[in-house]
Amino acid sequence: MGLQSHSQVRENKGMKALSFLFLFLSVVVSLSCQHKEKQIPRDIASLQANGGMEGIWFLQGTSSTRGPYNGELELRKASDGTFDVVRVVTYINYFFDGLKVQEVWTGKAVATHDSLTISYDLRQGDFITKLGNQKRDPSDFDAPITVLSRYVVTPNGLATHYADKKVSNYNEWITTRRDLEAQPLWVNQRQTISAQGPKVPLVVRGVINLFKKDIGYEKDPLVKSYKNRPEYKNENPYIVFDPTDFQFYRNNKDVIRVTNKIVDDISITEAAVKRNAYAPTLEEKANSYDKNTRDFHINEAGMVAHAVLDENGRLLNYSFDGDAALWTGMYLGSQAMRYLKTKDSEALDNVKKSLRGLMTLMEITNDPQQFARTLALYNPAQPVPAKWHRGEGKFQHLIWLEGGNNDMIKGITHGFLWAGMVLPQSETELWKELRANSRKLIDLQVVNDKSQNRPAALGLAAWLTNDASFKEQYIKYYDKIKTKVTGYSFDTTFYWHGSADWSGINLGLVGDITDITLADLLGQSKIRDQLRERLMDAWVTYSPAQRHLQTLVAYGFAYKHGTRGGNFRSESSEAQFNASLNQAAWGLREIPYPRPNLDVTIDHSLRPDWCMSPIPRLFWKSLKKPEPPVSYFYQGLYNYPVFELQAFTSNFVWKDGAFLYQDSHRKGVENSGVDYLYGYWLARYIGATNIN
Repeated sequence: MGLQSHSQVRENKGMKALSFLFLFLSVVVSLSCQHKEKQIPRDIASLQANGGMEGIWFLQGTSSTRGPYNGELELRKASDGTFDVVRVVTYINYFFDGLKVQEVWTGKAVATHDSLTISYDLRQGDFITKLGNQKRDPSDFDAPITVLSRYVVTPNGLATHYADKKVSNYNEWITTRRDLEAQPLWVNQRQTISAQGPKVPLVVRGVINLFKKDIGYEKDPLVKSYKNRPEYKNENPYIVFDPTDFQFYRNNKDVIRVTNKIVDDISITEAAVKRNAYAPTLEEKANSYDKNTRDFHINEAGMVAHAVLDENGRLLNYSFDGDAALWTGMYLGSQAMRYLKTKDSEALDNVKKSLRGLMTLMEITNDPQQFARTLALYNPAQPVPAKWHRGEGKFQHLIWLEGGNNDMIKGITHGFLWAGMVLPQSETELWKELRANSRKLIDLQVVNDKSQNRPAALGLAAWLTNDASFKEQYIKYYDKIKTKVTGYSFDTTFYWHGSADWSGINLGLVGDITDITLADLLGQSKIRDQLRERLMDAWVTYSPAQRHLQTLVAYGFAYKHGTRGGNFRSESSEAQFNASLNQAAWGLREIPYPRPNLDVTIDHSLRPDWCMSPIPRLFWKSLKKPEPPVSYFYQGLYNYPVFELQAFTSNFVWKDGAFLYQDSHRKGVENSGVDYLYGYWLARYIGATNIN
């Protein structure tokens, strides 16, 4: 996987050294205050005399806030004569959303002839800064809280009383002991993996520097405060990968495990979302998202929408999504792939409903050059909002949003492709409408203005209508455009030390699947193979950033068919690709079900180990007028797991920036799970083998 960044290693070593010093001094002070030797029960004395403190001790206790608990305390001898400690306790009568709550703390211990002193370093602030009416103070994210627990001899065994200094007081004792297991009771598997990528070419470096100067990036006080950090100096971004407790949650679905944190509502919520990501299998999450999306996120017109829910989770109404044309095309694609794998009639019904929605986008404008972005029901009690229009004739019960553009047309062509692959010929009316609308694609303004949209429009018209003239135009289009060795010239992929057009990556994948599949369906193997090489080249570009959907698409539509590409042969390897393919399942594992629907604010920049990126986010956007403020260009050097940011706030994880670090969400508006469904059913459709 990878190693921690140098700054994190130093920081961890520093914290451990400080904690150990604090522990040592506390023991010395404690011993100096003893005037009379205490009587030690025979069983405990004999254990200590033979080094028998090492082992796993049964533990019982009571928290002042959550009541009684049971658990275990592991003492494992370290090379320096101290003990490595793992404390695992589960509350007996305290539940959160109907689930048990478990604390896991790790620390160091020192034993004397009649006592055991343990030091734990706990975090309070992690990444949620606000949850409902509860707020973290910025100081909560600073140095960890050192909690000391000193066990002394009592008639019932070794007992202690201590406080976590923030929330709870604890009374606990340990009695019987069992032998150590091969592995500790808990192991922290969190890792940071370098995502730096190749050296930035001098020409690109010059362009980036010009943009940085234009926006005053390096003069910004916040940016300047990070200039001496090693990650900043080296322009080294990292992926934070945290499979810790994955197998535990698969085996213990009724528990939320809070690790090395002060336990309160915010820290339990942080842990609960990770539990909701890891506890269900991928298939279980797909089944849940399929039902939830159908029932709550496809509106009356067949378009993907946000769900507005009451306190009990009941649907009040739909809130429109301005990018619904794209998401609806991808949702239709997910259901088509689901149908091809399962023959589930419900999936086919979902395809039909959303296909009607996509076709309505093209018909409702009454303008052959324009299409709508999304649709909603017309409410006569409310005025039609700005940029929305009421439909006419058979569409008068709907309103439509203007602004169909280059991004949204990808959803329509993608949806038409997948519908044509699964729609039964017995659906004569739907087929008639689909063929008619496929002919209209080539007249759209965005198809004529953006030449990269033309092959998909021509290819769909040729395939769906079986019209030879469209196929001839399709072939001529590819004959005329300039090519390079490994693909067509409209490849615009780039990745420079954590900087990329992230939403454009998702858009490119949707277009690649459409274009490659159409070329295959039309029997144009030369075009298809060049498009596959372009897709593999794009995978090589983005591979340092581990874009999991990119890897799945590259595998299913290029790699498994034998395509490698010039960039792959010179810059990558079979081993690298297979490692990324194995890792891709984690992109789905990190997405939780259910989606959190909370009033929440997240800010990873308050973490001591966070660092600003020296390369501005979307730096070319400084050309926009008016120019965005410098804060628009902030991005970090750490890409956190989905369950630590995007799960709370994102409506589509595959288009989000990789190194974002803060966002918020208001309770009551739930995002759909189309991103999960698309990734999962794509993985199943292409035959990825580790999807579990």
